[in-house]
Amino acid sequence: MVETAWDLGLIPRRRNLGENWRWSTVLKIQFIGLALALASFASAQTSTVQKEIQKQYDRWSIAYMANDIETMLDILAPTYTLTTSERDTMDYKTYVAYLKLRKAGPKDTTNHQTLIKKVVFKDQVAEVDAVESMKTAQAEPHTGRILLSIHKHEYLDRWKQTNKGWRLLSTVTILESTKIQKKR
Repeated sequence: MVETAWDLGLIPRRRNLGENWRWSTVLKIQFIGLALALASFASAQTSTVQKEIQKQYDRWSIAYMANDIETMLDILAPTYTLTTSERDTMDYKTYVAYLKLRKAGPKDTTNHQTLIKKVVFKDQVAEVDAVESMKTAQAEPHTGRILLSIHKHEYLDRWKQTNKGWRLLSTVTILESTKIQKKR
């Protein structure tokens, strides 16, 4: 004899209107619980993604301050593109040349960091709204006074999770600003 879901008590038999109402209420509560559990899982997953990508931004900041081009290139995907605030696009090869020029130049950056504002994660790709801040201290050419420059970029970055970790696919500059102050 084959037992059905009815026979096992998994699906209650509907006997009257009161039982139907109770059964539909139980189903609604179970559905809400499942929806909350899925939302909590998605939130936890996004939180983990954000932490992993923030680690990559932190690696970038340390490498940037040390002019460690190899580490910076390890973070970038080989198809990386950068779109400037003027909407010019720089491909990977051009960006590598820029990093090499920067390495040969003066080291005036005193602080570098990137903070994530928002992450949207789907299908191993994360869209990240982030703000990069750089501080530099330079002598004013005519007076010799030290000026502190705070340069900020807000970016929309696309990251892809690969077998080598998170790689930066593209950067689009949304906003760029510079504040200059006299150093006290």
